[in-house]
Amino acid sequence: MKREIDCRMILLRLLFGSLGVAATCTVLLAQEKTESATKPRLSLGVLIDTSAHQKKVIEFEREVVKSLADGFDGVKTETFVVRYADEVELLQDWSAFGTGLRTVSPRIELDVESGKNHRTLLYEALNAGLLKLDTGNTATSKVLIIIGEGNNAGGGIKYSQIKKQAKSGHVQCFVLLVADHNLMGGRVRHFGFDLYDLASATKGKAYDIERSSKNLDKAIRDVLKRVR
Repeated sequence: MKREIDCRMILLRLLFGSLGVAATCTVLLAQEKTESATKPRLSLGVLIDTSAHQKKVIEFEREVVKSLADGFDGVKTETFVVRYADEVELLQDWSAFGTGLRTVSPRIELDVESGKNHRTLLYEALNAGLLKLDTGNTATSKVLIIIGEGNNAGGGIKYSQIKKQAKSGHVQCFVLLVADHNLMGGRVRHFGFDLYDLASATKGKAYDIERSSKNLDKAIRDVLKRVR
């Protein structure tokens, strides 16, 4: 008799112990689902060239930003926006992607002072963007999109540093080269050479947009396919 009671007690303990484990697992799974629902799938930084040489295409650059907002609509994304000319400035801190880009678009203004000193701190801006993506970032994917003519002038940061930093941080780099002139002379590339290399090295891509809406639409569709 005593042996039968002991067996029943063991069975009851096993049963309720299993139920406890199951309940714990259910709670943990619910927490994971909640976290994954709120966690951004993608963190994206946007760098915009506002140097004086972009005078004729500054309005088109604003259109590029709006097109990005439309293209990524529906993707759970957080973003920040940095402008660069003879200085680097954070225009929009972390925010919801579409809202942030649409809000910042009217504030993209030409830096007329940069025409006097001929500085375009592209590498400084890239460094700032990569550091921002690296700190306090919990998204599963990190992307940097550069909108500009493509060349660096001035500053103390070397391209080799930027390339190493982007690769080690697992940041995909995409480049939308915008200009009011041809980006190549014959078969020789004069603008955005290093950015083409950076995009290739990080499994991103660079595109010669110049100021063509058709090229822009094709590029954004392709970016969306390639983003990890």
